Amino acid sequence: MYIARAKGPRFCVPFHYLLLLLISSPVSAADQNSVAATKHPAKAPRVAATQPAKGKTPPPLLIDLNEEAVQTSFDAFTIVWMKKLSDTEEFHRTQGVQVSQSSEGFAAEYVGYFPHRYIIVKKTDSKETPFVGILTYFEKTMRCVGKTKEEALKGPFQETNSQQVSEIFRFTKGKWIY
Repeated sequence: MYIARAKGPRFCVPFHYLLLLLISSPVSAADQNSVAATKHPAKAPRVAATQPAKGKTPPPLLIDLNEEAVQTSFDAFTIVWMKKLSDTEEFHRTQGVQVSQSSEGFAAEYVGYFPHRYIIVKKTDSKETPFVGILTYFEKTMRCVGKTKEEALKGPFQETNSQQVSEIFRFTKGKWIY
C-alpha cells in the first residue's frame, strides 16, 4: 500500500484516504474566485461579475462516488467515531462513575464500549443523501462493589451487562454526518 508522508515523521496518511479527501471536497469555481478575491482585493468587481444573478441559485454539486469508495470512507469515519467512544469511556471511568448504596455496601458503575464494530452502507434514492451508514457496536456496564464508597471507586470493575447500539449516519455533500 502506498503511504504519502508529510515533511514531519509523525504524520502519514494512506494514499486512498488522500484520494478520498480530494474526491469528497471538490473546489468549485466560486471557491477559487473567492480565494483569488482574498489574495487581491483590487479585483473584487471582476469576481462579483462572475457570480450568479440574484434569485438564481447555482446547481448543487453532485459528487459521484461509487459504493466501494463510500464504504471505505464510512470505515474511516467509524474508526474515528469509535476512538471518540473510547475517550468517552475514559471520562466515564475517571469522572462519570455513579455510586449508589446497595445491600452489599456501595456499588460504583460506569458505561464502557467494546472496540468491535460492524458497519453497513446502504444506497438511497435521495440525490442529497445518496448513502446511509449503520454502525453497530456494544455498550457495557462496568461495576465494582465495596464496603465503602472509596473501595467501590477503587475497582477492579467488572462487566455486568452489555447491550447492542446501532447508530445511523447520513452521507451528505461528500461527508458523513451524525
